[in-house]
Amino acid sequence: MDLTTKSEALKHHQNDASRPIRRSKSPATYPPTISTIVAKAVTVSKLENNKLTAVGKFGFALAGDVKLNYYQLLLYFTQSSILVNIILSKDFKYTVNANNTVEFLSKENWHLKFSKTEDAVDFNSHLTFVLWKLNGCKELFWFDLYYPSRNDNVAMFGSVVEIIYVANTVQGNTIGPEVSNNIEDSQYLKVTVNQEGWERSLLGVNENTQRIVYIPFTEMGAWKIFTNGKQCLCLTVTVKKVYEIKENVINDFLDSVSQEPLNTALKNDSSLIQAKEIAEDTQTNQIAASSKTVCIESLYEEFEKFKLDSIKTNERLTKLEALVIENPNKAENSSELKKTMKTLYKSIAREFPVDQTFTGSQIQTIIQNIFHNTLISSNQSHSKND
Repeated sequence: MDLTTKSEALKHHQNDASRPIRRSKSPATYPPTISTIVAKAVTVSKLENNKLTAVGKFGFALAGDVKLNYYQLLLYFTQSSILVNIILSKDFKYTVNANNTVEFLSKENWHLKFSKTEDAVDFNSHLTFVLWKLNGCKELFWFDLYYPSRNDNVAMFGSVVEIIYVANTVQGNTIGPEVSNNIEDSQYLKVTVNQEGWERSLLGVNENTQRIVYIPFTEMGAWKIFTNGKQCLCLTVTVKKVYEIKENVINDFLDSVSQEPLNTALKNDSSLIQAKEIAEDTQTNQIAASSKTVCIESLYEEFEKFKLDSIKTNERLTKLEALVIENPNKAENSSELKKTMKTLYKSIAREFPVDQTFTGSQIQTIIQNIFHNTLISSNQSHSKND
């Protein structure tokens, strides 16, 4: 199932939660009105003595009262023959396993298998929305919709993953409209799995994993541009590639730069991403294209740091220029210094337009070239005067 189909499934959430949720004073005082949210056919087994025992085919339903935020999970044969009936809470444990199988614990350890991936993704997405609401909607929350056969290439901290995403806003407890996707883009979004921020929600994925992530405003980073400042974001992700961490490639990359860029590279995800891309891509044009595709979070943070550094640099240049103007007799070659500072200032402003973004290595190279060219020009001017 691709994300085009998944985006359609999200529309069902909007119908399920079309009205704001009000917490119940007590379900006993105000009896809930139960209605079915989603139901699928599953093959049921239970774990006994470390072996799975087949039970049969049953209906698997998520039902509840949206107004009271009260939900139940049911395994049933008929409406009057119910095998399992669990009242859900924030502590409910539900695990998505490989290839359309899930498990949960009530009095027994139940193992269920959906007949097809579409059923598994649809059911798990509805259940995730409910569990997120039961957990209070305040923290970063993620859940697998589909997990393929596990392999050794699983994302760890520091891994780079390529994803397709669909982003929807969440206002209160209601799924809102789709605000962004890259389904038809020519390139996937590359993300570094960090220990901070929303990126940590991609820990443990492998290729073809489908995962849903609810991101609070405080952890959105660059995704904030899609919200009004009060909304959460629902990010539905399909993982297309997980890059293996190759220590020798990273070490070779770090050895090729000086100590100062080394300290920057260790803190800058975009440098690690660039190293990964060079290791994976064999064609020159692919390398050039990939180097421009940087994690949106890293790009946003890097640009913010650059703007701050640029402001400080401009302030220093302005003060120095003012000092030369105010004290022309106390500075040697004051006119030349003033001219040089103006040239330097204009070069920086020209090379770093506010509507463009730059990687750390690009900033370093451009600044070096500006100072180099300015010094050469100044020396040539002095030579002519001499």
